Amino acid sequence: MRWDNVYVAGLGAHLPERVETADEAVAAGRYDAEEARANGIRAVRVAGPDEPAPVMAAAAGRQAVARAGLPADRYGMVLHACVGHQGQDFWTPVNYVQREAVGGTGLTVEVRQGSNGGLAAVELAASHLAARGTPQAALVTTGDAFRMPYFDRWGSDSQSVYGDGAGAMVLSNRGGFARLRSTASCSDSSLEPIYRGTTGWTDGPFHDGGPVDLRSRKSDYLLREEGGYDRVIQRMTKNASQVLREALDDADAKLPDARFFVHSNIAETIVEFSFHSVLGVDPDTTVYDWGRDLGHMGAGDQLIGINHVAETRGPRPGDLLVTMGVGVGFMWTVAVLEFLETPRW
Repeated sequence: MRWDNVYVAGLGAHLPERVETADEAVAAGRYDAEEARANGIRAVRVAGPDEPAPVMAAAAGRQAVARAGLPADRYGMVLHACVGHQGQDFWTPVNYVQREAVGGTGLTVEVRQGSNGGLAAVELAASHLAARGTPQAALVTTGDAFRMPYFDRWGSDSQSVYGDGAGAMVLSNRGGFARLRSTASCSDSSLEPIYRGTTGWTDGPFHDGGPVDLRSRKSDYLLREEGGYDRVIQRMTKNASQVLREALDDADAKLPDARFFVHSNIAETIVEFSFHSVLGVDPDTTVYDWGRDLGHMGAGDQLIGINHVAETRGPRPGDLLVTMGVGVGFMWTVAVLEFLETPRW
């Protein structure tokens, strides 16, 4: 989708101060040393007792709202994307974020699209704003904190180490420091069983008292028939390439035109194969080396990474940033941003 009147007006992030390294996790017997070397994630941030996911998201949201400098009554939409537990059951964390970050009576939506949640929310917000003739803004936040005993950040999943953190973006249909030139998304529900697994349904979360085991779900499904793993990789590669090509075409851009490329903080082996080899992403355009000290922050890697680019990488007018997400389900989203000015903050 090509966008002509959607802009990025503010960005924010909240990263906990506490750091836990991969070496510490290996020494404690929580992380396999060989897996640590292959994955390449050096450390994660760990949220404190007073930093549940929505609290971090609200903090990131307040920063983005302050940087945008738009009136509170202009926010017609607040979206909150997340992966893990949000600090309370049978509750709507997006309304907490709205109350704490911006206020108002705008539409609130919680987005649960796995690791692609942040970018899926951006595309939804862009659609909402483009349809409005009056000046409006939308706040998108992400927030995740992965805590034992429900989730083991070092052991619940393979090829991913989960860090805590939150990101935020303010979109506006009346201007900002960057323009959203395009977005593209693709869902492939034939891959949905991968993270559901083959063990059947449960009656509630934390049903067996042990940490979530994503490793077994994936292996049970992928290894149930010969060649299953290869077919899944081929399908994922095809979908990722298609979405990237569509977003770049709608932005009238080529991949080498992008000064920045932001992707998830996942295993180095996946990054090298999927992004560098298959898609042709130049490693020097990414923020992956920085992300290796943060880990995979649920729905927020992309928004937090874009904030990092704005704060530390000196974007100039005309610079393009491409960001890609993929979430269980499976769904891919790519967004192309053009910096119009270096953010004042």
